[in-house]
Amino acid sequence: MVWVSAATFGVAWWLGLYLLARDPRKPLLRRAAIGLLAFAAAVVADRLAGGSSWFDGLRIVLVCAPVLAFSGVFVRLLPLGAVERVDRWWRIGLLPLCALLAMPAAGGFLPAGYLLGALTLLALLGTMLGMLGQHAEWSEDSRRSAGGLLTIGALLLGLSAALILLGLNVLPRTAMLSVIAADLVVLGLGIAVVDAYDEGEALRADMTHSLVVSAATAAVFGGQAALALALAGERPALIALFFGAVAGSITLQVLNGPLHAGADRVAFASDPQLCAARVELRSATEALLRKGSDDELRTGG
Repeated sequence: MVWVSAATFGVAWWLGLYLLARDPRKPLLRRAAIGLLAFAAAVVADRLAGGSSWFDGLRIVLVCAPVLAFSGVFVRLLPLGAVERVDRWWRIGLLPLCALLAMPAAGGFLPAGYLLGALTLLALLGTMLGMLGQHAEWSEDSRRSAGGLLTIGALLLGLSAALILLGLNVLPRTAMLSVIAADLVVLGLGIAVVDAYDEGEALRADMTHSLVVSAATAAVFGGQAALALALAGERPALIALFFGAVAGSITLQVLNGPLHAGADRVAFASDPQLCAARVELRSATEALLRKGSDDELRTGG
């Protein structure tokens, strides 16, 4: 089952970094990325901990983290008149309260964990219902499909998280985490479509290119660790090495532009004109992938 966990982790890690790389200054993308990356970390931690009872409280916290993050995503999709007011309450009210509950929950005090779970699920449901008021304004453009993805994803995420929090073993634990990953991917895709529409960009070519190259690099570098894992057995150190190789290869691909820009600033510090020219060329190359026909822009492609 480690291979199922690896696929779940890889997709969540890639999509989280992809959304973050689009524009980390946007709260909508930043919160969605945090939710996906937090879940990816939860998959690794769950794999390393196995079925240990000491991990039960921490598992609840890690499952609640993406639910809380996506409630913050829906806050940013509320009707314009309510966004800032609700967002302020989310940041200064809900986040600190959840942080306070998470500390004893992670330490094994399960009542705090169940309260945390109920609070985050209610926040997700409430903000999703509020977002539906904005959905009516999306009926004539590509955001209509995004609204459907976000609604379905939120409902399925809430249901899957509730089953885990209640300890209902409908499916094996690894399979349940994979179901949550699928829900989060649906939500992440919806967020990407909304952001691409707002920016007047096409999404399909850029996202497909990123996914294909990320999968190829993860297979090359993670495959070597996977071979060692297959030969030596599922030892914690080898499992950590395997997931680390997958995460590192995907990170290097998705954040290729920012990493190259940083390297250029160091390598060409004495020639700022060359550095600026290389940044401009990379930006032009990335823009080509996000440029589409008018039909693609209207349909979210």
